[in-house]
This record gives sequence, structure tokens and C-alpha cells, in this order.
Amino acid sequence: MATLTWLHDWEEALAEARRSRRPVWLMFEREACVGCAKMEAITYREPQVQAELREAFVLLRQDIRRDRLVRARYGAVWTPSFYVLDARGTVHHVELGYLPPDDLRLVWRLGRAKELVPRGRYAEALALLEEALALFSEHPMAAQVMLWWAMTRYLKSGGDSRQLQEDLLTLRRHYPDSPEARRWPWNDFSPAA
Repeated sequence: MATLTWLHDWEEALAEARRSRRPVWLMFEREACVGCAKMEAITYREPQVQAELREAFVLLRQDIRRDRLVRARYGAVWTPSFYVLDARGTVHHVELGYLPPDDLRLVWRLGRAKELVPRGRYAEALALLEEALALFSEHPMAAQVMLWWAMTRYLKSGGDSRQLQEDLLTLRRHYPDSPEARRWPWNDFSPAA
């Protein structure tokens, strides 16, 4: 069985991210962490997870107790915790706690898309978000993915508010009880003239 290759030095991981043009998947761990052990025993053994993480990210592990400077930089308080970083070390997404395989597969797509959007790489971000929605449409985080999809389409269009309204209506139809559906700004509100 193939295994994942992890770096343990933050500076080295960022240098590799710049060289390979991939973001960093940072995992904080600690000894006797049940969620960390479960990541090893279940999630990281999943061949699809391994293949996807290897292709999409530079992998970095940090011990939350020993690697204090990195822990302080990100305000890490929990293990396992996962951070998607760009090559400068800027955080674009954070998740706390054990991630089953499908949760990780959705989260990395969302995190990677959130890393691409500020750089104007909308087409790549949209492809990841659409893939996540196709694979995990019933996942509890799917509404968050769809909100990012709608925002990315809006940004890519140069600010087409009709497109955004249509996309947010789609979100409300698919996930009516989600917090993301409640972010619809056009209900019962008209801007002051």
C-alpha cells in the first residue's frame, strides 16, 4: 500500500509549495490524539484520498505541542486540525477534528478553491467546486460549497448580479435550511436610494 509523504518543516513546505505551485495541506497532530490515530487508521489509508492529496498538495505535519511557532502563527488549538495554506503561508481554509474519507475529499476541494479564488484562478476553482457538488451533493457542507461556487461565478463574470441572484436561488432551492441559504440579501430589503 502506498503511503503519504509528509514534510515536518514549515519553511521547507512553503519552499516546496512555491517550487511545485501547489498549496500546503497542514495537519496539526499530537501524541495520544484519538482523531489523529483515526486519520492514520482510516482516512489516510484510503487510496483515493492518498492519490488526491498527493496530486493537489504539499503535505505538512506539525506537532501542536512541539512546533510552537507554527501553532502560534495559525492560532491552532485542536488536533487533528487541517489548514489549507498558499505558498506564502496564508490560511484559506480550516477544519477541526477527524475527517472521514469523503469529508476530507470534499474539504480539500473547497479549501483549494478558496486558495485559488483570491488569485483570480476562477475556472480552476469552479471546476473543483462543481466536482465537489457532483460527488457530495448530499453532504452537510455542500451548501457552503455551492455558496463559494456562486461567489466564484459572480467574480468570474465581472460582477453580474443577475447571475448571482440566479445562483443563490439555486442554492436556496437545493439547501433551503442551510445557513448559506439565509445569506440571500434580496428578501424583504431594498437599498436606500
